[in-house]
Amino acid sequence: MPEQLLDAETAENKDLKQLEESLQRLWEKARSVSDLILRLKTENKELHSRISSLEMKERRWTEEFRQREQEMAEVRTQLSHAQSNGKGLFSKEESEALKSRLKELILKINSRL
Repeated sequence: MPEQLLDAETAENKDLKQLEESLQRLWEKARSVSDLILRLKTENKELHSRISSLEMKERRWTEEFRQREQEMAEVRTQLSHAQSNGKGLFSKEESEALKSRLKELILKINSRL
């Protein structure tokens, strides 16, 4: 009988050790998951901040683009009005230089959008 009692205690000790080891592994996995969650939350906040910054830049560039388009429309209107009156605002060379400059501005604006 005492032998059976020793075997039962030994089996119980083995079960207890296995349980402790399983709990230890589970605790380590839980800690790893917690660390990963914290890292992902931090990364998520950084990404949201970056998105907000980029959206703000986009709004500024869009507004600037609209202003430039409005300025160009006004210049075109003035030029068209002057030409319809038989007056040229610019000489042929100045007109070509202006067209060239407008094209450059449009390209720069488009490249930034």
